[in-house]
Amino acid sequence: MKQITSPRTTAVDRAIDVIELLSENEGTLSLSQIMTELDIPKQSLIRILHTLCVRGIIDKAEKRGFYRLGMNLLFTENHLQDKINLRSIAWPFMQELSKTVRKTIELSILDRDQLVCIDRIQGNESVNIYSRIGSVYPYFHAVSVGKVYLAQMDSDKRKESLKKIGLPAVTEKTITDASILEKELQKVKRNGFAFENQELRKGVRRVAAPIYDKTNKIAGCISIAAPIFSFDLDDAHRLGMMVKETAHGISKSIGKN
Repeated sequence: MKQITSPRTTAVDRAIDVIELLSENEGTLSLSQIMTELDIPKQSLIRILHTLCVRGIIDKAEKRGFYRLGMNLLFTENHLQDKINLRSIAWPFMQELSKTVRKTIELSILDRDQLVCIDRIQGNESVNIYSRIGSVYPYFHAVSVGKVYLAQMDSDKRKESLKKIGLPAVTEKTITDASILEKELQKVKRNGFAFENQELRKGVRRVAAPIYDKTNKIAGCISIAAPIFSFDLDDAHRLGMMVKETAHGISKSIGKN
């Protein structure tokens, strides 16, 4: 894998070459092996290896002078793979639910303390509810997906999380009282799904349920969202039970993999 260098080769290029080389070899390599394979000057390579070690991208191996991929990179790689697996497993369930309810179906995860929509199927309504793949839900307390995660936390962690983000009023329907929110979260735990009534966006209602991985930790949430003209308040429990059943099916499929 000897690289062709040029005067324009940057430290970033060389760092990526080092990472790729260690990944391809799936083990440890010495400084001299890396230097020979990549044709990088020794002092430049030492600086690059030091920076990558500090960032946790690579680690020094037990054997002196040898290097291997670091846990930070492996964690990121595994985390990405988990998201890809969740999308592929959830997709047929999302399609089936979409055919049944004819509303927007969303798949969301918690990624670095942010709620992110990683997949969706647009409903049949003429009004777009403005969620899209890659959208970030900014407030946990104002969206059903966030309520699911809050309900799963122990009380101390929940108080700490809410203290950081606060309970701002996103719309006139947003719950801004901590005691009222706590009662809402207890209801989420009892029902197995969360309901959101125009709390994040005026005119939109949503129900969400947790998906669990093999270790019984939340892997993500599946939700049904629709404009209020096609999602009556009387529909909340029925749709909540449907999304809960779908989430259970996805969780069982994850457990089989």
